[in-house]
Amino acid sequence: MSSEKIHIMTTAGAIELDLSVSNGAVNVTVDPKAVYARVRVHTAATEGPVADAVNDMKVTERGDKLTVSVPDDMVGGINGTGITQIFNSGGRYGSSSYSIVNTSSMTGSVVANSGRDVWVDGRQIVKDGTVIAAQGTAVSGGAGTITVDVILPAGSSLAVRTKNAETTVRGDLESIRFDARNGSLQAGSVKVLEAETHNGSVLVDSVDTELETSTHNGSITIGAYNGRRGSARTHNGDVTISATPTSSGRLAARTHNGNIRVRGAGHLDLKTSTHNGRVW
Repeated sequence: MSSEKIHIMTTAGAIELDLSVSNGAVNVTVDPKAVYARVRVHTAATEGPVADAVNDMKVTERGDKLTVSVPDDMVGGINGTGITQIFNSGGRYGSSSYSIVNTSSMTGSVVANSGRDVWVDGRQIVKDGTVIAAQGTAVSGGAGTITVDVILPAGSSLAVRTKNAETTVRGDLESIRFDARNGSLQAGSVKVLEAETHNGSVLVDSVDTELETSTHNGSITIGAYNGRRGSARTHNGDVTISATPTSSGRLAARTHNGNIRVRGAGHLDLKTSTHNGRVW
């Protein structure tokens, strides 16, 4: 058993998808043979905040624009790591007994604290302030994660907003707008790329027109830059860009702590800077 919601676009052809999801993974495939866009949101959890988030998904269609919103039902939820050990102290749960810190690099289990209820990976551990799991119970795995699988027709555009989700795009898109607190973006070819993440890397095979990407902790790698205006900025991480002869205009690559490597940009108005690192 699992929780899932599926939506198939009623308008044929390329669309603009606006997707928001708080936790999990986003997998996008561009299929030239696809006639209608398809979105599947699912989790292995059958109850609890994660399952509720999937079941409460909102979808809006307006012409060729599709908006999909998976609500953040996990109030106080975080991504945890590995195994969470649950201790029962007198059968009662008190906030002082738990200290959970999100290091911004944790992946795996999902811990959700909704008032006096606590769920771990879709399993309820605390109910109305009382620990209902046996002392020493170990909970691990990915049951509490949300996965969004998307099929897009050729010529589509994508916007993703997320708190904690990795996004992978296979195929070519007109544009990608990516906004994440914690999460990386890996994509194929795109004409216009706008990406901003606090903790996460940006890896794109090619950008054909415009590039605007920034991250606080993470690297930026553009396999082939064909654009006419580009900017890549990171505070902690490397910037690697390969410009092609068809690129033009200004290209800026900046990092505070990290290396910058820009190749094939001798014909561009190139601006680079790093505080701790090398430029070559």
